[in-house]
Amino acid sequence: MKFLREKLNLRIYQQTILDKSINQNTLCVIPTGLGKTYIAVALSSIILKHGKVLMVAPTKPLVNQHKITFDEFFEHKKEIISITGTTPAKDREKIYSNAKIIIATPQTIKHDILAGRIDLKEFKLLIFDEAHRAIGDYAYVSIAKYFAKIKTNRILALTASPGTDQDKIKEICANLHISNIELRNKTHPEVEPFVKPILTKYEFIELPQEFKKIKHHLELAIKDRLIILKQLGFIKTTEIKSLSKKALLRIQGSLRSRINEGDFNVMKGLSVTAGIIKLRHAVDLLESESISAVNSYFSNIWASSKTTNVKAVKNIVSDFHVRVAYRMIQEASEAGIEHPKLQYLRRVFEKVVSQKRDAKILIFTEFRSNIDEILKTLDGFLVEKFVGQASTVGKGMTQKQQIERIQMLKNSEINGLVCTSVAEEGLDIPSVDLVIFYSPVPSAIRSIQRRGRTGRQSIGNLIILIAKGTKDEIYFWVSKRQEQGMDYAINSVSKDLVKKPEQMKITDIKEKDKEEIIIFVDNRERGFIVEELHDLGAKLIYKNLEVGDFILSDDVCVERKIVSDFVNSLLDRRLFTQAIEIKRNFDKPLFILEGSIDELFKVRNIDPNAIRSAIISISLDYGIPIIFSDSPKETAKYLFQIARREQISLKKSVSLRGSRRDWPIEKQQQFLIEGLPMIGENMAFALLKKFKNPKNIANASIDELKEVEKLGPKKAEKIKAIFEEEFK
Repeated sequence: MKFLREKLNLRIYQQTILDKSINQNTLCVIPTGLGKTYIAVALSSIILKHGKVLMVAPTKPLVNQHKITFDEFFEHKKEIISITGTTPAKDREKIYSNAKIIIATPQTIKHDILAGRIDLKEFKLLIFDEAHRAIGDYAYVSIAKYFAKIKTNRILALTASPGTDQDKIKEICANLHISNIELRNKTHPEVEPFVKPILTKYEFIELPQEFKKIKHHLELAIKDRLIILKQLGFIKTTEIKSLSKKALLRIQGSLRSRINEGDFNVMKGLSVTAGIIKLRHAVDLLESESISAVNSYFSNIWASSKTTNVKAVKNIVSDFHVRVAYRMIQEASEAGIEHPKLQYLRRVFEKVVSQKRDAKILIFTEFRSNIDEILKTLDGFLVEKFVGQASTVGKGMTQKQQIERIQMLKNSEINGLVCTSVAEEGLDIPSVDLVIFYSPVPSAIRSIQRRGRTGRQSIGNLIILIAKGTKDEIYFWVSKRQEQGMDYAINSVSKDLVKKPEQMKITDIKEKDKEEIIIFVDNRERGFIVEELHDLGAKLIYKNLEVGDFILSDDVCVERKIVSDFVNSLLDRRLFTQAIEIKRNFDKPLFILEGSIDELFKVRNIDPNAIRSAIISISLDYGIPIIFSDSPKETAKYLFQIARREQISLKKSVSLRGSRRDWPIEKQQQFLIEGLPMIGENMAFALLKKFKNPKNIANASIDELKEVEKLGPKKAEKIKAIFEEEFK
């Protein structure tokens, strides 16, 4: 693979960051549009002399975008490959083996690490795009953890904005094993010559009297509920402004954790809090978005109240102040009264497009429910919506549709896109003449990402619409303060970073000390438990298991049940069907019941004796032991120890086939034929239907085998080879 060096002309700041990145795991923080990916390309060209390169990006469009960029600078024959979850798992192992640069979504890579499809020891560089995501249990964290176990490697993390909280930046650096931060803001002397200014205008907009009256009634309804919460002892103040949405969610979470106490006040508090959150959302839509959005929101609540038993919804539709507010909203909608932001938006479009017919404008709105009203307001202009794939509100867009919309904007076929947050991060949206924040966002990261869409090749323009006396003003000041503190936070963390000691390579472990424990895992098993099994040293093989969730030996198969699933499967009668099947197929079936025993008897409104009877029946009638585990981590330890006992101590083999003792002869015949390569259930059935028994299949010629529908020459030759070639 040849690097086309002459095509890549690095700027001074890119070169200095590259120089540091060669020898240290580096977090690169530079503004959007200033070529972070080119640094990754240059570093890859250097590292490729020593091993492969892996780049992870959070979305499929970003993966495809980076693939195009890398293709531009390397001459290769399918050695740069993009992989997402749509790439079949059976093909990915071969791709990993043959490619030299792999660009993929993190969830796919994490899953393939756990499944043993990808060998990270072959990779010498790992690139994280949009590195600010590396917090909590996001897949970046696990991937970096496994990659850092290899001694001679390098990590490059890219972001325009890691945040303003020092603890969060420290967490990102720790999770990605970063020892060096390279920050270049727009005023940095290396960057300043390449940065175009962005002219920002803050437009403060007065709400109409009709809006203020509606808001007054909604706030009275909220106040009534806050008084109840205070009387119940769950809050200390009834001041609406002192209880943010985040604070309400904390209260809700706290109450949910106490739900098993059987306290009626807790249940009542939960319902009241849910009602406050819904009404606060209505106020947000009214203040910041449009009458149309809040009207649609209440319409859905009223419709759902006819079929739901949720008390929070029932209480809202019966509340006097809410009913008055809803009627006023309907009257305003019928009278054509709308949020003044909308008319301001139209005036801006008229002015900008009249001055430049091919002007490109991005509008960011917080709620998808507001997009249709914005498009309606801009009727007559060439404007399209741009949203994500999720479809909880309205219809989502496929990736193909997203790419088409971006291309339309690039080609000046349209003047604007009305976007949700999906357009904030990384997508190859061209530099635009104007970005409009329909509402401010309380996040420096999101503000920086949005603003970075303008001011790339020429002077940029940004307009932020702020409704006076609303959360818009609060969000505006929060974001502004955060941005001002971001550089300070990054520099403070950078000074504290200490290069971490290199860890022992896995290859340094003596071969004789290794014991390979193989566990077959059902494809539906995800999350912490499989990650814990991998960390314990098990080799995980993912398959569609017909019975059970984990196969630990030819004798032992485990059905894992969390307490809620145990009760649900008891109610829908799956529990005993699963018990019959696992008992029929394995000599030593096992159930692991995971979670709190107290929770088991409270998770559903079911007689505790019925649950006890089910446990007794599984243990005594079916002869299946039940192990109780308090967490996924504990379950993983049980699974690993059992697998180790079976495979190492008792020297048993492990396969998918199990003992299958009680199957009828025809089922066993079909199972035998399914064991042939490239033969699934349907093909095995078709072969037996034509040839009557396995012996006739073994004796059939290649031409006779090919008479079976969808059985081509390749499969026929393989079947003959299995039956006729001498065993060595």
